[in-house]
Amino acid sequence: MKAAITNGEGKVWIEDIPAPVPNEYQCLCKNIVCATCTGTDRKHINNKLPWTQKYPGILGHESVGVVVEVGAKVKNFKVGDMVIRPTPAYPGTTYHGYTSLWGGFSELGLVTDAAAIKADGADVAVNGYVQYQLKVPENLGLSAADAAQLITLKEVTGYASSLGVTLNTPVLLLGGGSVAYAFCKGIKYIGGHPLIVAARRDEQLEVASRLGADYTINVTRDDLVGAVKCLTNGAGVGYVIDATGSPQFLASALPALTPEGKVGPYATYPADDPVKNHIPAEKIGTGRTGEVATHGFFCSLVRHGMLRLDDLYSHKLPLRMIAEGFEMIERKEAFKIVFEM
Repeated sequence: MKAAITNGEGKVWIEDIPAPVPNEYQCLCKNIVCATCTGTDRKHINNKLPWTQKYPGILGHESVGVVVEVGAKVKNFKVGDMVIRPTPAYPGTTYHGYTSLWGGFSELGLVTDAAAIKADGADVAVNGYVQYQLKVPENLGLSAADAAQLITLKEVTGYASSLGVTLNTPVLLLGGGSVAYAFCKGIKYIGGHPLIVAARRDEQLEVASRLGADYTINVTRDDLVGAVKCLTNGAGVGYVIDATGSPQFLASALPALTPEGKVGPYATYPADDPVKNHIPAEKIGTGRTGEVATHGFFCSLVRHGMLRLDDLYSHKLPLRMIAEGFEMIERKEAFKIVFEM
């Protein structure tokens, strides 16, 4: 099968590697698409994550596939099921000499029926990543490309909710990439208002406005804190959520908070320059991604015609063009690409 490989030195390419073989509690899936996670994938490609990573590795964690083969002891999946996040190699493992960088940019992948393992009391190790391998209900009518957008949307909405964002919570969101766009949509669905988005380019802010931002601030032209204070009648915001990965930018927004306000450092930050070096500990909110907890909520929104997902990606390309696709992202010509297998 074909898979996207990176060496951590700025290069990504397609190689033929062996197909995965499922065990009796696993299903083999034909991956239909895998979408870019602009921040994490680019950091994998350039070895910029704040932990040690081994290379070469198989990229991708926003895959969607269809079950084509079911193990003998599988109880909760069937042939034809659409599943999120199939991978030939789970995190923390290697596969024929390749590190798992979550592995979704591959033509085939595995999902594991953890519930069946538990029900059988089987002595089978289960990788923690399995919790994210969730079925997309048949009655949603979602394309695989749109279904892939549920991944980041669920993650960031769960994070904002756990941080404390709820109905009529004023929020300042820093960033203008694909993660920030998912935050825009998610924050509006859980009631955040007003949602103020700050970024450096007008094109980014135009997308943010379409996806839910009530107000936008171009920080190359306007004073960030002054603009926020003006938009909130001097009160400030309850939360500042950062999707940029710049602790300095996040720190510059601290005066925009209410006295009780907190920051949500969602992005991945440099290992040698963590957020705690810039933000007082008492101002850092505690949030966690909630991809599993929000799955049913977003599936319900889709079922009732209340959620559009195709506005969360800018391009579709064949897998063979993965290097060109990441170059487009670097040049700001795309913000999120769905690669079709």
